[in-house]
Amino acid sequence: MDWWILELIFVAVLLAVLGTLGPLIRRFGKAYAADVFLANPRTGKSYLVLMDFAYYMIFGAYVLFVIKWEPDTGWEQQVNAEQLQASVVRLGGMILLMGLLHGLNVLSLPIIGRVFTLNRRLDDEVSGPRAA
Repeated sequence: MDWWILELIFVAVLLAVLGTLGPLIRRFGKAYAADVFLANPRTGKSYLVLMDFAYYMIFGAYVLFVIKWEPDTGWEQQVNAEQLQASVVRLGGMILLMGLLHGLNVLSLPIIGRVFTLNRRLDDEVSGPRAA
C-alpha cells in the first residue's frame, strides 16, 4: 500500500474519532453541566455550545496539523512498520489531548458554575431579582 493511502485512512479515522467522541461527550455531559449550572440553566446551555465550538476548533486544527502531505524523511513509498507506528502515535496524541482537556474541563466546571452563580446573586442584590 502506498504511503498516501495510509494517510487517507489515518485522516478518516481521526475524523471518525472526532465525530464520535464529541457528541458522546456532550450527551453524557449535559446532566453534569445541568447540576453545575442549576441556579442558571441558560448559562449552562450557552457554556455547552461554546465548549462544542472549542472542541471542534481545537481538534479540527489538530487534524490539520498532523496531516502529512509528503512522505517523511526515511519513509518508503510502500507502508512499513515505522509509518504505521507514526500514525498510531499521532492518533494517540489526539486522544490524549482530548482526555486531558476533557478532564480539565470537568475539574474546572464547578468553579466556573460557582463564579457565574455568585455573579448572578450579586447582580440580583444590586438591581433586584430578575423575572424567570
